[in-house]
Amino acid sequence: MSTETNTATSERLNSIERRLKQMVERKWTPLREKTDSEPMEVWTEHERVYVGHTYDLRWTLLTSDVIRTFDKGYYDIEGGTKVSVRPKSASEFYETRGMDVRRAAVIEALDETGLHVPKVTHSRDMARMKHFETREEAERAATVLEGPIEERYEMMCNSGVEELEIKEFEEPRDWLAPDPCYSVIVHFE
Repeated sequence: MSTETNTATSERLNSIERRLKQMVERKWTPLREKTDSEPMEVWTEHERVYVGHTYDLRWTLLTSDVIRTFDKGYYDIEGGTKVSVRPKSASEFYETRGMDVRRAAVIEALDETGLHVPKVTHSRDMARMKHFETREEAERAATVLEGPIEERYEMMCNSGVEELEIKEFEEPRDWLAPDPCYSVIVHFE
C-alpha cells in the first residue's frame, strides 16, 4: 500500500508532468508528421496534469497509453477531449462509498488481494480492469480475483458473476507501432 498523502504536492505533480512529457515525446510526437497534427501539450492546473491532443490522434489510444504510464501508485485518470491525471492516496483509491456496485465489487476485491490495477471502469453489465502488459499477467490476476469478486458481488447485489474475460486492447493501432495490452472484463449476470 502506498503511504502517499491525498494532497497533490508540487513534487508529485512535477513527477507526473515529466512522465507524461516523456510518454508524449516517445510515443506520440513521432506521429505528428504522419498524421499532420499539432504537437500535444502537457500542463498542470488545479492539482491535475493534463495532456491535450487533437482528434486526429485517437484519444482512446492516448488515454490507454496514459493509464499504462501510471502502472504503479494511485491516480485518478480521466479521458475526453484531454486526458488528466490526479494523484491519489491508497485509501482514496480503495474508497467505494457511493460508488456503482459493479465497480465497488472489483475495487474491494483488489484491496483484499493486494493486486494493483491503474484504472477500473464500469458499465451497465460489466466492469473493466485496465491494463495489463501481457495476457499471462491478466490471466493470473483474473484467477486471483475471481473468488473475491464473486463473493463481493453476491454480498452486495444478491447476484452472480457470469465470467471474467481477458481481452486485448481493441482499438486499431495500424499507424502506431504495435503495443498490446490486456484488460480483465468482469461480466455480471
